[in-house]
Amino acid sequence: MKIVLIRHGESEANRQRIIQGHQDFPLSELGLTQAEEMGDFLLKNGYSFDSVYSSDLTRAKTTAEIICKKLQIDTIKTDERLREFNLGIYEGRRNDEMTTEDNSFLVSCWKDDLKRVPEGENGQEMKARIKDVFTDIISMNDSKGTILIVGHGGSLFHILDSTLQIYPEKIDWFENCKLNEIVLQPDTEKWTLTIYNGKNIS
Repeated sequence: MKIVLIRHGESEANRQRIIQGHQDFPLSELGLTQAEEMGDFLLKNGYSFDSVYSSDLTRAKTTAEIICKKLQIDTIKTDERLREFNLGIYEGRRNDEMTTEDNSFLVSCWKDDLKRVPEGENGQEMKARIKDVFTDIISMNDSKGTILIVGHGGSLFHILDSTLQIYPEKIDWFENCKLNEIVLQPDTEKWTLTIYNGKNIS
């Protein structure tokens, strides 16, 4: 089994440096172009997908729709469990409006899975929903299939890190609309990260 993981194209909130989480923002003009270019890349390089899954948030869903139009794929299965981390009271705020105390609190939430963002979720809850949706996707598809998942930096991170434990150390964060690929090795039944941010992993 091969799974392609793609973070959505640049959103208007990314462009304006606004904290998103579960808040819904459209793609920016650059984000639309990034999605078009990714669709062209996948088509040119012979990718085809047996199933396509996406977060239900607009920035991810629109990215998936643009890619699927290029590949002449009609069906996209959306799942809210693929959403970004729920950042509660911080959503909708600009990064430059965050105080030192705000940023310190958020960092502490990343480090402590049980510490909840007010009106949001904690790390343990996010990890659980990402593991659940990934497990469901695997169970619903053939072991020799190729799958596309369009999500967010946080949701893709937890597929690789907390679910599969294959996220590399000392690596940059997911870039918008770059190719990431994981492959299930049939002989060992273990997942391997083969492409990250469009670059082969040696």
